[in-house]
Amino acid sequence: MNHLAHFKVSHPDPHLVVGGFLGDFIKGRLRGEFPAPIERGIRLHRAVDAYADRHPVARRSIDRFAPEFRRYGPIMVDVIYDHFLAGYWQHYHDNEISRFCDSVFAILRDNQEILPFPAQSLAGRMMASRSIESYHHDEFVARSLSSISLRLKRDNPLQRGFDEFIAHRAELGRDFVVFFPDLMAFCERWQREN
Repeated sequence: MNHLAHFKVSHPDPHLVVGGFLGDFIKGRLRGEFPAPIERGIRLHRAVDAYADRHPVARRSIDRFAPEFRRYGPIMVDVIYDHFLAGYWQHYHDNEISRFCDSVFAILRDNQEILPFPAQSLAGRMMASRSIESYHHDEFVARSLSSISLRLKRDNPLQRGFDEFIAHRAELGRDFVVFFPDLMAFCERWQREN
């Protein structure tokens, strides 16, 4: 899952929000370099990613892509599912997405000293551009896939991933509507058990 989904499943707990954000920056074993509640958020982030990678509906979404995209399918699904989450936001959250973002950004600002520099930098760019609020626009998908493509070390087809998204938009949207309630239920169980 991408940023919006990780924020959604961890909010309003500030430790889970910060840990969920750090999940993309902190690799390897957790050794106590962050407070325990923040590390719990990192573990939740990892559990969400693992759950999404195994979920049959997310796998079905990946299988919709042409063979050249399949290796990058999990990345594409992460971005596309965040796009649909933003588009269907009113079904999953009581507050408008802009108010939700205000709350998330306030949490990240309040915990800025915990974030390593790359995470601080990304948080600053997200806050300045209010990018999360534009996830529901098609341009978000195109820009995100293009940006990820440029960051990857090896040649990849993600620059053309937007066309693949457009070709399968309706089916991917239906997949998301089935997948996301399952993810929410998984996260509620995970939080109770951990």
